[in-house]
Amino acid sequence: MTDSANLVRKHAMPRAPSLALVTAIAVVGLSIPGHGRALVTVRISTGPPTVSFRPLAEAMVRAYGRVAPDLHFVLIDTPGSVRNIQNLQQGTSDIGFALADVAYMGYNGRLADSTLPLHDIRGIAVLHSSTVHLLAGPHSGIRSIGDLKGRRIGMGPTGSGAAVTSEVLLRAFHVLPNQVEERPLPFAEATDQLIAGALDAAFVVSADPTPEVKRATEAGARLLEIRGPTIESLRANYPFLRSGFIPADMYTGHPNPIHTLSLDVLLLGRAGLDEGLVHRLTLTLFQVLPQLGAELRFLRNMDPSRAAATPIPLHPGAALFYREQELAR
Repeated sequence: MTDSANLVRKHAMPRAPSLALVTAIAVVGLSIPGHGRALVTVRISTGPPTVSFRPLAEAMVRAYGRVAPDLHFVLIDTPGSVRNIQNLQQGTSDIGFALADVAYMGYNGRLADSTLPLHDIRGIAVLHSSTVHLLAGPHSGIRSIGDLKGRRIGMGPTGSGAAVTSEVLLRAFHVLPNQVEERPLPFAEATDQLIAGALDAAFVVSADPTPEVKRATEAGARLLEIRGPTIESLRANYPFLRSGFIPADMYTGHPNPIHTLSLDVLLLGRAGLDEGLVHRLTLTLFQVLPQLGAELRFLRNMDPSRAAATPIPLHPGAALFYREQELAR
């Protein structure tokens, strides 16, 4: 088993909470007054409100509501990618978002507390890229990942893709768990502690612009570059990490582009979700994509030609949509 797989095992969440905490059931039929159509409820596993998964889910709900009023969406807040794919596997959500590396490893059985692969998750679309942000506190003196030894680091909340990615990067630079104080904090709390000097550095994995990164840099935190021979060696064994950059002037105090890494964000569904419904969800996604891009800057870098390239099998409903697009060309 690879080191990255072991790291994903460490950050998997326990079983998801009871459905009693979610005020919906999967794909139920109710009558829409005056329309005679069935109201279909779809549960979405999202993420923390201060990073991109939650705003993306909210924007999708608004856009879908304008063209498909018979679809009723219920948003389920989670720490992020790991919990989201567990929810899909356990049937406590219908669709959700995850980073590509977490989805791949989960499907192939590399998550803790899962003796079997999570084979009940399916791909719907590759959406956009999320960026790895490494923030150094205003008075920390940290200049690189190698400087993190002996420091207090916000790793991302347990159950998030950020927690997995941050540990992968630390180990690549030979920063071991006994050499740092790792804190699995929610992003907003990590930002608060970074600004207050209670943390020395923090990782945030989210699409740009990210409100918590904006807040941190406005208070004097600095974004560090993630590049060099160590990163190139890591990418050879960890293909989901891609070279990328944070645009110039995206954040206060950073007038030049910042070299870093990026990961694909996926829209996923549970395997048992109705094929016709998934086909419709996929079709509607592309219909409302211009509207979503106008609302969410990070969705403008979605490449529709790569949408079907999920690292796990596509849901049959999504696969049907992509076949239809090929035949129509």
